[in-house]
Amino acid sequence: MKSCLNNKCTGEIILLYDYGNNSDLAELNVDCTQPTKQFLKPKIYICKKCELKFSELAIEVSQNVIENKYKDVVDHVYISEILYKQKYFSNLFKKISNCLDKNKSVLEVGSYYGVFGNIIKPNVKSYSGLELSKHGCDYSSQNYNLKVFNETLENHAKRKIKYDVVIMADVIEHFSDPFTIIELIDEILNEGGLLIFTTFNMDSFYAKITGRNYHWILPFHLFYFSNKTLRSICFERNLEIFKISNDTRTVSVYYLLGKLEKIFPKLRLIFLSIKKIKIFNNLNINVNLFDLNIYYAKKISKQHNSD
Repeated sequence: MKSCLNNKCTGEIILLYDYGNNSDLAELNVDCTQPTKQFLKPKIYICKKCELKFSELAIEVSQNVIENKYKDVVDHVYISEILYKQKYFSNLFKKISNCLDKNKSVLEVGSYYGVFGNIIKPNVKSYSGLELSKHGCDYSSQNYNLKVFNETLENHAKRKIKYDVVIMADVIEHFSDPFTIIELIDEILNEGGLLIFTTFNMDSFYAKITGRNYHWILPFHLFYFSNKTLRSICFERNLEIFKISNDTRTVSVYYLLGKLEKIFPKLRLIFLSIKKIKIFNNLNINVNLFDLNIYYAKKISKQHNSD
């Protein structure tokens, strides 16, 4: 039996969910806003020791292969949803704004189409984005005049640029090696610097009651964390999570109906009929199942960690 993918853990892994599909990387769509067609889910494994959950693709596929997938992303659905993304990111900014000010330098890892960066930039000393999608980088530069590096975090770390705050919004679950990513973030943070990131919590009530049918189990999500696993993973790499808060999302009703088509394929015709009602094209809705969190972690000294 293979061991846990967390190199700080020696636990064995066992199969948690088997959807009876053969994963096919060639068919893997890594756009953040997926098409409405039904997709095949990969097997999900769990470590018997640390309880970390991850996809079979995290085991079988290298980071380079995944990165090459993201470089070619052109996400027109996301662009069509930007009005609602602006509302969501404005609310997210309000929640984390006490950690940002005009003295802070900020790097956003996975800046995508620049919506969040455009909100952050006027409120900090400096803002930089990091995005693999060339289309996303060009859009951010042309529409928001943002400074965005079209490169991996590993390559960016070689620039030896230090930041006060690193932000990742719904990104950590996409990495095939999030452990190295956190180590690199530790390297580029100034002393006492902050990592602020969002992801779903597999120990949430909603995730537990839906189990294998949890709607965030998607082909392009490679890791599935809980508050416990994230605390441990970060602390092992000199970042201490000191605060966790809930995260409410804002989406268009039209987009939500598209998501429901995937979650409940037997009801697809009903959702399609509702989507034809024009009024829903201009409405947005706040969604909160109390399974999405904002995590705040502070860089700690290695001496403090060893204590």
